[in-house]
Amino acid sequence: MSIPRRLGRLARGLTLNLNDERLKETVRGGRERSETLKGAFEAAWRGATEEWCAARVSAKERACGTRAYGWRYSSPRYTPKKFPLDVITAYHRLGLGAGSPLEEVRKRRRELVKRHHPDRFVDPKHRERAEKLTAEINAAHDTVERYLVRS
Repeated sequence: MSIPRRLGRLARGLTLNLNDERLKETVRGGRERSETLKGAFEAAWRGATEEWCAARVSAKERACGTRAYGWRYSSPRYTPKKFPLDVITAYHRLGLGAGSPLEEVRKRRRELVKRHHPDRFVDPKHRERAEKLTAEINAAHDTVERYLVRS
């Protein structure tokens, strides 16, 4: 039996054994509030679904109304932006997902360079490794920045 289930049973046993009316009212009030919140969320969800369906219907009506002009209205389809392989590799080197904004790329570069800066290490082996990592981080940043500024 899982720990949360055991704790739940323990709590239920404690509340059932207590004859404190204030505690029972608190528990009952909490249940009522959660049911009220659940009802409000369900109503909001239904309303959003109805709006979405109405928007789809109006888009279909617009599509039918524009056939006389020789073209049909359709919502733009999502097409994923394709990145060159070196740009995707650079994003991954920085620990970011492809398509992250330039601000985030710059911020991440600063964080990584602070962590792996060669001046932080005294041991020559660690220092060489840090120099290589810093060079890789800077190269990845330059690749992404060139791609984002160009496009």
